[in-house]
Amino acid sequence: MATHHIGPMEAADPRFRSMESTNRRTFLTWSGLGLATVSAAMLSSCSAARSASPTTVADQLATALHEGDIAGVPMVSTPPDTRAFLAERMKGSQRPNVEVLGADESDEGASARLGFTWPSFDPGQSWSYESQAQLVKIDGEWRVRWEDSILHPELEEGQGLALATIPGERARILGQNDVALVSNQHVHLPGINKEGLTDEQAAASAKKLAAVLDIDPEGYQEKVAAYGPEAFVDALTLRRSDFLKLDSAALKTITGYEAMTTTMPLSLDRGFATAVLGTVRQPSAEDIETRGDAVKDAEWIGAGGLQEAFDEKLRAAPSFRVTIRELDGSAPPMSQGPLWEQKMPEETPLRTTIDVDLQKAAERIIKNTDSPSAIVAVQPSTGDILAAASGPEDNAYPTATIGQYAPGSTFKIATALAMLRHGDSPQSTVQCSESITVDGQTFKNAGTYLPDHLGDISLREAIAQSCNTALIDKHDSVSQGDLATAGEALGIGADWDIGIPAYSGNIPRDDAGTEHAASMIGQGRIQTSPLGMAVFAASVVRGRAVCPQLVPEEKPARELPSDPTEQEAEQLRELMRAVVTEGHLDRLNNHPGGEVLGKTGTAEFGKPDPARGGFPRTHSWVIVAQGDLAFSVFIEDGDYGSVTGAPLAKEFLDAAYEAR
Repeated sequence: MATHHIGPMEAADPRFRSMESTNRRTFLTWSGLGLATVSAAMLSSCSAARSASPTTVADQLATALHEGDIAGVPMVSTPPDTRAFLAERMKGSQRPNVEVLGADESDEGASARLGFTWPSFDPGQSWSYESQAQLVKIDGEWRVRWEDSILHPELEEGQGLALATIPGERARILGQNDVALVSNQHVHLPGINKEGLTDEQAAASAKKLAAVLDIDPEGYQEKVAAYGPEAFVDALTLRRSDFLKLDSAALKTITGYEAMTTTMPLSLDRGFATAVLGTVRQPSAEDIETRGDAVKDAEWIGAGGLQEAFDEKLRAAPSFRVTIRELDGSAPPMSQGPLWEQKMPEETPLRTTIDVDLQKAAERIIKNTDSPSAIVAVQPSTGDILAAASGPEDNAYPTATIGQYAPGSTFKIATALAMLRHGDSPQSTVQCSESITVDGQTFKNAGTYLPDHLGDISLREAIAQSCNTALIDKHDSVSQGDLATAGEALGIGADWDIGIPAYSGNIPRDDAGTEHAASMIGQGRIQTSPLGMAVFAASVVRGRAVCPQLVPEEKPARELPSDPTEQEAEQLRELMRAVVTEGHLDRLNNHPGGEVLGKTGTAEFGKPDPARGGFPRTHSWVIVAQGDLAFSVFIEDGDYGSVTGAPLAKEFLDAAYEAR
């Protein structure tokens, strides 16, 4: 993560006023600032065993350098704070492994060769070198004469090592054609710097800033109060485009206002595919405690969606850099580069099947829905999930992939498949009555059902007009098990693994009586998801159960059993075509993109609602297929599928055609 250096124009703008402020929680910091070298007056003699050889003393020094404390090493002069003395010369959390390579003794003294190996985040890139330590004999004892070059032969007196962990960039998430769905982007964190402010001033400034940012003032005031007296307390994370829209005149009046800038992984647009992609957050103390080394050096970890499911793959691999630092705090020469730097690992992006144009279109089309909703698009030939949009009322809940709902009349395609397997055909005659009673419960057609389509009609007409009673009338010859088998042939209830939670559906096999009768029209205890119904439509197109895939390299699609025969699939396509040519989806007929298949659905849920004339609330469904595209439209609290869902389906089909 890199800080942003402001230019002259930005410096004049209060929105950028203090981007160089030091946010210890947010920015990469080098470990510590220089202290003065320890003077000889601070050193004192230490005792050591008279019998210790130069090699023994060198071994003690090697161990001490690894442990970060020279308290037990016989020294010519020992500093009062042995741990701080060494920490000043090895700034950072890493410590080397040190071994004695040999010791030579002469009349003037002794010299020990030390081998240093510094660990790295990549085991194949450790840093190794040799240095020398000089020993002298005082009163019969061998002691180390400290020189800063002991730590590295290029160090001069008054210099130490600055050991920095450099966070890497979190890997991108890509869509179709390797378009970046998530990448590292600049963000700004407006906030209050409490340094020099009284509690009252900090509270007043927090309230003013909350008003400018349109966030909860009490919540932000509490956050500011909870931080220390010199802390910077960020209020919000803003994309650059949103940050530049802030009221600069209002910001000038806020005492202690500052804004930090950094980078973080963001989707290409605010809210884009959030339920699928997930987000990132900084690891908490609890994360570090429970997951340890896996996240302790991570700048970001995934939260939900693909970011969480593939966190280990996406997590930025940190690197290690060592530079020479002046112990007096002065800046090293500009020409002085790092002593060593770990090579940054190559990015391994996560590739998905998401089509940016289709995902954006789906999100735009349902953005004004006032209940949970979804549009999911699947490519029948591959199972690729091209779009999986959940509506704004879902609050990032992945309705598109795990919402569990009765599919209503869209499921009649599976009921028709079960009937075909009992000898019926699209031309078979069925009885569509105004009502039918099963075990004391009366079922009717939708209130909009036209009387012209009552009586003896073909199965094709019954599906096109969505006659409930005609299909329920077959409940004695088509068992609940037959329904379940037919639904499974089109993907409902299949075992999927797309990388994130996904619900294919469930069709109970033992329901009987009124539950079985309701199942004939996609109600009762049958449930599936918007993704499930998109796959359902795709399976009809492909002529076999489609297994969806979102991250093919990690979780490829696989073939599923229990497929319809080609004749059955062709007959189902004929029935779905009739819904468009002569039924409730006639608005999709003669589409410039070619022949369209479809089915509407309405599923009642909850208790009768007086506001709806005593009728229960309803889910609105539509499934559509055209060429190598199949999709579902779902509105949790809508009108009939032909009323609420059909216009949205037309809009998405048009957008898909324009995107080709």
